[in-house]
Amino acid sequence: MDASSLQQGGNALIALMSDATLSRMAPHSRRAVLSKGEVISRADQPMTAALFIEEGVASIIKPHERHGTAIGIAGSESFCGTPLVLGGERWPYSTVVQSDRITGILIKAHPFRRLVESDPDFRHVLLRSVQVKMVHLAEGLISNANQRFVQRLARWLLMYRDRIASEQLPVTHEYIAIMVGVRRTAVTAALHELEGAGLIRSTRGLATILDADSLRALAAGGYGVTESEHMRLFEAGMRSVRADSGSS
Repeated sequence: MDASSLQQGGNALIALMSDATLSRMAPHSRRAVLSKGEVISRADQPMTAALFIEEGVASIIKPHERHGTAIGIAGSESFCGTPLVLGGERWPYSTVVQSDRITGILIKAHPFRRLVESDPDFRHVLLRSVQVKMVHLAEGLISNANQRFVQRLARWLLMYRDRIASEQLPVTHEYIAIMVGVRRTAVTAALHELEGAGLIRSTRGLATILDADSLRALAAGGYGVTESEHMRLFEAGMRSVRADSGSS
């Protein structure tokens, strides 16, 4: 790969990186296509690679005997491989392809860690992404503790919409139940409530958002904090990052 082909893929983090950083990345990068259900990294096992998602959605899951508990999602705004940035090799969570497929830029763990250590631009961008992930996970805990289920569902539908850039969300009731942490019957009832209010249309395997503004109002404080943090760090904050990198 070359720097130009890296930039054309659609990952928001790669789009922020300097030409010099992209040139360093390119020899270690390859474009990968992963199918729904494939494991990107396994809980408690050393990560073998990092993945910059270009299209699709991955779920971060705490494994359990039956199906696990989802704690977060990632799309083209992000990357998979947080422990490799922070100096560890593993964490107690699995990352799994959730959408029909994911396309992304794959870099094996060893050259990825070398880039983190040696390239300030690369490191600054990824550390900001890790901070957004921390806020994302914390806001999920706050939402679970303080919000009614239908509010949590509205929050999750909006987050999924952001990551696939579409009002049509190809999701099953079973998957939503895992992501939001309730029984499938509760998901069905809540989707019917949202549909009755004209906020969504729900069919088998597909939820279509009809009124995003009303859905955002219903989600209340559960949606918006992570998104604002992302904008703060990657719109204003990255100007200083570029300046710092240029003076290094």
